[in-house]
Amino acid sequence: MFRRTRPVFFVLIYLFACLNSISAAQGRRLTLKECEELALKNHQDIKGAESRLRTARVRSAQAAHARILPKFELRNVWGPIPKALGKVNEFGAVVSADTSSGITDLRYFTEFELSVVQPIYTFGKLAGLNDAAAFGLQAEEANLERRKRSVQAQVRELYWGLVLGKELLAVIEEARSEVAKAEEKLEVKLDEGSDDVSQTDMFKLKIFNYEVSKRYREALDKVQLGKSALRIILDLDEFEDFEIDSEYLESIEFSLDSLPAYYEIAAQFRPEIFHLAAGLNARQALVRTAKSDFYPQFFFAGQVKYNFAKDRFDPKNPFVHNPTNFFRPGFVIGANMNLNFWQTRDKVRLAEIEYRKLADSQPILDKAIKLEVEKTYLAVRLAESNLRESRRALRASDNWLRSTTMTFDLGVGEIKELIDAFKANGAMQTEHFQNIFRYNTAIANLSKAVGRDLYSN
Repeated sequence: MFRRTRPVFFVLIYLFACLNSISAAQGRRLTLKECEELALKNHQDIKGAESRLRTARVRSAQAAHARILPKFELRNVWGPIPKALGKVNEFGAVVSADTSSGITDLRYFTEFELSVVQPIYTFGKLAGLNDAAAFGLQAEEANLERRKRSVQAQVRELYWGLVLGKELLAVIEEARSEVAKAEEKLEVKLDEGSDDVSQTDMFKLKIFNYEVSKRYREALDKVQLGKSALRIILDLDEFEDFEIDSEYLESIEFSLDSLPAYYEIAAQFRPEIFHLAAGLNARQALVRTAKSDFYPQFFFAGQVKYNFAKDRFDPKNPFVHNPTNFFRPGFVIGANMNLNFWQTRDKVRLAEIEYRKLADSQPILDKAIKLEVEKTYLAVRLAESNLRESRRALRASDNWLRSTTMTFDLGVGEIKELIDAFKANGAMQTEHFQNIFRYNTAIANLSKAVGRDLYSN
């Protein structure tokens, strides 16, 4: 049984492979969510922000590690040295008859030196540097979130723009089809010698057909341009074909809340607010760091040195200088203090000026955010009203076109009325789809303005 079905089995596999290759040649289909994920992964602004965030993480870790053994070094050197033999005589003096100076008399020596410094109390210097680095990390996290919101809004606008372009192309295609049907009917009536139509009516219809074809070509170019712009944001290869998954432009599910509610959401989630707050905290920490230079910096320090030279005499006498064979441990507690108070005062002033300059921008940022929220909120409300009204107007336009077409088919309608109905219906369909596009993109812009994704609501 299996041997008989084997040829059919291989044919099915071959057909399946062919279908896969055909679908791959046609390009991948991307949903809105997939486009957003690709942009957040590949966009250069996001990559730059992520790189700065990684740098901030390293700096924060570096500042935290500076509090424990900022200096912990080991040095070791090796080299040649002539041998030198000697002894201590009965009077306690070092004597030697060794006059070694040839190359064969060279021996080796080595030196080990271990140095340690541990701050004990710095009057807030190390804590201030650590806090400044930590708040710098928070600022970069907020900056990355701000970049993501901006890129997300761009992707949504381009995506809905492509869906709009596809819908407009379909509207124009439908208009071209209806105009072609009208031309056929008009030619039949002219051939029959009907008194209801004239050659002038045919000229009017052909001029209208040209206008429809022209709009089709313009819409096609805009779709291609929008697709290229989306390709750049998604960072796709220029030879990689893709299509958006949505075939029809539909308004997203959304319920508009009150303006004060969005003010409150923006105050809680807007990345720029977190970015500024982190920047202010970092500036305050730097002011504390600058002020710490007015006070001594207490520390613990230690050093261990060990030298050894082969065939060099060691008198083992602390009062006899011996740079080649010794072991010297030492530990101290000390303090450093910068007595140039004028310079320290200037550093503090500069740090305070930077803090005040940043603090002065906070009211401006609050007002700018409120204005942006209000602007995008009104845009959503206007788009919502326009969408509701255009839906009614489109139904009226459809009824008008249907009535005019029936009248023309019965031979009692004029070509001018049919063309006017076509124009009105095409314009109304275009306006309605544009209202859906404005509504969806307005919600995307409101999401960016308040710092929270409203598409998921």
